[in-house]
Amino acid sequence: MSLHYSPSSDAVPNSYWSTVYLSNRDAGARVPIDFITHPGVYLTKACFPHGVYDDVPTQTCMSDLLASSFRRIIIDLYWDSINLQFNLCPVELPPLAGNSTSGYSVDTSALYSITASSSSSTTSPSGTLTASDAGSLAKRQSTSNNSTSPAPTSTVSSTPTSALPVPTTTGVSGNELIELGPYTCSLGLNLGSIMSFYSDYFEQTSTTVSADIHYLTINLHAASPFTSPLAPANAPMQGRGPGSNDLIGARFKSNLLLAVYTPGELSTDRSDLNSSWFRDDYGMVTDTDYFTTTKTADDADGDTGPTVTQDGWPGLEWIILTAHRRLLLNWGQIDPQMDAYDFQNDSAVFSVDYLASSQSISLDNAGAVQSGCFFEPGNTTVQSVNASWAFAVANQASSSQTLNHLAQNLTACGISPILNMTLGNATVQNNLEQYTQFAQSAIFGWASGEPRNTSQPKRAETTSKATSSGYACAVLDSTSGYLGRWRTDQCSNKRRAACRIADEPYAWRLSTFDVPFSSAPNACPNSTKFDLPRTGLENTYLYRQILNDTSSSDETDILSGVWIDFNSLDQANCWVAGGPNASCPYSTDPKGGNQREVLIPTIAALIVLLLTVLTLLVKCNENRRNRRTRRRGGDGWEYEGVPS
Repeated sequence: MSLHYSPSSDAVPNSYWSTVYLSNRDAGARVPIDFITHPGVYLTKACFPHGVYDDVPTQTCMSDLLASSFRRIIIDLYWDSINLQFNLCPVELPPLAGNSTSGYSVDTSALYSITASSSSSTTSPSGTLTASDAGSLAKRQSTSNNSTSPAPTSTVSSTPTSALPVPTTTGVSGNELIELGPYTCSLGLNLGSIMSFYSDYFEQTSTTVSADIHYLTINLHAASPFTSPLAPANAPMQGRGPGSNDLIGARFKSNLLLAVYTPGELSTDRSDLNSSWFRDDYGMVTDTDYFTTTKTADDADGDTGPTVTQDGWPGLEWIILTAHRRLLLNWGQIDPQMDAYDFQNDSAVFSVDYLASSQSISLDNAGAVQSGCFFEPGNTTVQSVNASWAFAVANQASSSQTLNHLAQNLTACGISPILNMTLGNATVQNNLEQYTQFAQSAIFGWASGEPRNTSQPKRAETTSKATSSGYACAVLDSTSGYLGRWRTDQCSNKRRAACRIADEPYAWRLSTFDVPFSSAPNACPNSTKFDLPRTGLENTYLYRQILNDTSSSDETDILSGVWIDFNSLDQANCWVAGGPNASCPYSTDPKGGNQREVLIPTIAALIVLLLTVLTLLVKCNENRRNRRTRRRGGDGWEYEGVPS
C-alpha cells in the first residue's frame, strides 16, 4: 500500500509555530548539518507500541511526527524471507490462499516451493498445512539455518486434513489484517510504503519556507517465523536473503533520486569545495569555522588547486536549497542474522554511527544535565568542543514536564534528544500533545510565546527600517524568567550588542556601551562581528558569557536583554540576520503572506531545459521546411533563498 503525508489537523503547525520553525531553521542556515540538533524518535515506540501494524494509523502517526518537527526517525525493518521483502511487521507474512469458510489459510504449495530446495519433506496430498506441519516447518527452517548437516525429513500423514486457518481482523479503513501471535499486521506495510510516504511528504513540502533536512536510521532485522511469532528469527535460507534488487539504500535512491544525499556525493563535495559548498549564486555558503580545510597545490598548468576537507559537512541551507537534498540514510542496529546483507554495494546508506555519536550523559531528577554537556567554560574551540552528530536517548522520565526539560537541556548542550518511549502508553495520534511538546522543547532560541506578533507595515525603502519602535528586534534575555532564551524588544531601546570573536562559533564579547539596534553592527569591537547564536550550544556560550560579564560588575541591567542579529523589520514574522537593513528573502503576495516557491532541483531543471532546446530545434527545422514561423513562450523559475 502507498502511504501519503496526511497529518492530523492538530499536528499541522499554526502561524505562530510556523514562524518559530522557519526562523529557527534560518538562524542556523550556514552551520554544517552535523552540528545542528534535531529531535528524533523511535518509530516502533511511537507508532506500534501495542504490536498493531495497520496502514492508515501508520500513515497518520508518521505524518504527525514529521509535522511536529521530528527530523530524525529510527525505523525497524524486518526481512521476510517468504515474501522476499522488507516489512515493518516483525513476523514473516505467511503465503495465503483464500478460503470461503475461514477467510485465509496458508498456501502450502507456495510454502513447499520455498522450502523444497533446502528440505526433503513432503506435504499433505490435500495441499494444506496442518498444525503439526507448521511445527515441522519451523523446526526445518531453524535446522537449515543453524546447521550444515542435511535437514531432517518430517513425516506427514497422507490423509487429507483441514487447512490451517490464519486468524484475521479488520483494520481502521476496513482492510484485512492478519494476527500473528501478539502482532496484528497489514499485508502491504513494507519498505515500498515508507518510500511512497517520504516521496509524498517531500512533494508537499518542496518550498523554500517548508523544506528541511531529514534523517532515517535503519535498524535491520530478520523477521520471526510465522509459525512461532515470538521465537528468535533465523538467518534467511540460502537464496532467500535480500538480493541486489532489494538493497534499501539503492531503492531509496532510485525512488527519491533528487532527495537522497549519499556518502559518494559527500566525498565528491569534500574533494572540491569551490565546486560544491562554496559555489552558490545566492550567497548560501557553508561556515567553514566548524571544520578544517586544506588548499591543494596548483597543477602543472598553473590552474588553482581546489580547497578540500576531510571532516566537513555542508551547511543546512546549501544542502536543502542549493543541492535540493532532503534525506540522509544511515544504518543503526544490525542483527547478526542479517550479516550477509550486501552493505558494500548499498552505497546510498551511511555506515553505522557515521551520522550519530552517542553522548554519555548523567541527569538529575528534573532533567538537568549533570555531565556530558558540551559547554565547557573557558574552552571555545571547535576541535575540543566537538559536538558533531551528538545525540542522547530519552527512554525514561518521571513526568512529561521532566522529559520536556530534558529535551530543552540536551539541545542547549549541543545534543540531539532522541525519544525512545511510548508517551502515556499511547501512539502519537492518540497522544499528540505530549509528543509535540517534546519536539517543541528541542527548539532552541525563542522563549515561550515568542516572537510576539508584529503588525507594523513594511517601511518605505527611503525610510530607515531600524527607526521603528515596534517589537521587531530580538534580544537574548538572561533574567531568571528567560534563562538565555530570546524575546522581541523595541528596536529603539538601547542595549549591549552580542559580538562573535573572529568568526569563532563559541567565542563572544559584548559591546562596551548601549546602542539602539540600528547601531549594533558598529558597536562591536575590532576583530568581532555583530551576530546571533545559530545553535543551542552557541546560544549557551553567549548566555554564559553574559552571566560571567555581569557577575563581576554592577551592570545587572545587561541581563534583561542583549541585542542579537535577528530582526523582522522588513516583513512581519520574517526573521532575518544581516543587520537592521536586511531584507526578507521571501516575496510577499498581495494579501501579505509568504509566497512559497516550489524548489526545482538542478538536474530536473537541466532535463527540462534540454527537452525544451530539443523541442525548439525540431520546431525550427520543421518551420524551415514548411516556410512557416511559430512563436513559443517560455516559463521561468524564480529562486528564493534564506536570510544571509
